[in-house]
Amino acid sequence: MGGTVIETESEKLIRRGKAQEIIEMGQEFGLDDTAILKRLQEKIGLSLETASAYLERYGKQLV
Repeated sequence: MGGTVIETESEKLIRRGKAQEIIEMGQEFGLDDTAILKRLQEKIGLSLETASAYLERYGKQLV
């Protein structure tokens, strides 16, 4: 495949699930957005842009 990485739909779903868990747990433990973004980048290898998009999407769901 010439070094190209292909991400399957199941891998995307798993990554989203992990991101959502990290965000929810981070907020429950009182972490600020910067710390949560750093964890998303370190734990599941997201770019800052992708991590920010997930935080925007899932960070507002806590009741």
